Amino acid sequence: MAQTLTYSERNKGWTGEAPFTPGSMTSLNNRFYSFKNGQLFLHNDRENPTRCNFYGVQYTPRIKTVFNDSPESDKMYKTLVLEGDKKWKATVETNFVKSTVRTNEFVTKESREFAYLRQAEAEDNFRGGDVQGIGSIEFIEPDSEQINSPTIIKVSKVPDNTNIGDALFQVNGEETELIGVISAYTKDTITINSINQTPQENAYCFVRKVARIEGAEIRGYYMEVTLELESTDNAKLFAITTNAIKSGI
Repeated sequence: MAQTLTYSERNKGWTGEAPFTPGSMTSLNNRFYSFKNGQLFLHNDRENPTRCNFYGVQYTPRIKTVFNDSPESDKMYKTLVLEGDKKWKATVETNFVKSTVRTNEFVTKESREFAYLRQAEAEDNFRGGDVQGIGSIEFIEPDSEQINSPTIIKVSKVPDNTNIGDALFQVNGEETELIGVISAYTKDTITINSINQTPQENAYCFVRKVARIEGAEIRGYYMEVTLELESTDNAKLFAITTNAIKSGI
């Protein structure tokens, strides 16, 4: 597959890649031109700038960087700070977990955009404080008189910190299965409106809260950050920093 790479004379090295693949490129009078399918395109049109649009295809402005201080140690990454004039959407990923920071979760503090990193969002990560065991399913009570009626699952005791919107899982043999999202509960029953996997009597079950709020910490020996600008406005970004502490695990 064709790929366009960029080379910096100042840095004497390859500094990036571009999403477009022209037939040829050239510069004239400090203007950058390329040819695609026999057509001539001007890239740095100062009078009518159309950012991140190449040959009629609109792309998302995206920057990727990696934090890897003290690579011999695992760290817990706590914050993300952007020095610039715009808020960006961020995706963070380590060798263990992955999460996101939404644009509206950045707070402007003087000349910087500051955000606390949310918790791990991986579907198969059950190591955080968002997981609470319940015990075995005692019986299931579907209402056979109503079509698509809610399913009521009886357990010995529903934890006090259970909330509507939490996800209910069961351990079925060697598989961990999502039963569904909790729509109501009492001290010993859980109601699921839409069943994802059929609950099994005597199967061990547990509740998981919204992972990015109450999930596992962002841990790893490195962290890759991908920033996306949700507009094509002119944006300035001078630096990206994070606060990390050594993991005690």
